[in-house]
Amino acid sequence: MAQQTVLIIEDDEVTSALLEMIVSEAGFQALIALDGVSALELYQRHLPEVVLLDINLPQLNGYSFASLVRNFSDHKPRIIVVTSNPADYEQHLKELADGCLVKPIKRQALLSLLA
Repeated sequence: MAQQTVLIIEDDEVTSALLEMIVSEAGFQALIALDGVSALELYQRHLPEVVLLDINLPQLNGYSFASLVRNFSDHKPRIIVVTSNPADYEQHLKELADGCLVKPIKRQALLSLLA
């Protein structure tokens, strides 16, 4: 079976490095985007199976990214919102996303969402 790809969209470099480490150690291929525009380019090029999505991003925010993917792409990855404020997920992204990972990142919580 081919290695699954996870697109990590997170503008905080420390958080994105932590997510990349956990994802890679779990056997996934990790792609990193630090803003929404480069994330959309990576998404279109690689069509990842999973997207870990921060909400507050430069250039194109997480809400817009999730909406574009859900409404204009034939490929439907699992989208997991990564946020320090779960209310943002509940209020704005619950219909567009498949789950929520609360910051600070807990390894087991992320692995459970990836399973």
